[in-house]
Amino acid sequence: MNDVKVYKMINGEDVMGELFNSAMMDPLELKNPAQIVLQRTETGMGVALAPYMPFANGNVKIHKNAIAAECTPDQNMINEYNRIFGSGISVVSASALKDLKIVS
Repeated sequence: MNDVKVYKMINGEDVMGELFNSAMMDPLELKNPAQIVLQRTETGMGVALAPYMPFANGNVKIHKNAIAAECTPDQNMINEYNRIFGSGISVVSASALKDLKIVS
């Protein structure tokens, strides 16, 4: 999986995707873009990924003048993105493995 980024668009949308071309190019080309949406859960509010431009054929091009901000997402968001669009491989912290028992 290449460089996954989150873009805050000037219209308020949050778009997450794999940067397909160089960050210096305009427009940016995103592979498998997804919109980040808030949803109500039993315990409050949560985050979900929804298709962004689901009827597009191929990568989506976003012009830099439509972007208000850019960031690298939290590892949990990258893991969810990879689960949906990528290899399904998740990266976990070493502390998450501390109670792991090896059975022989």
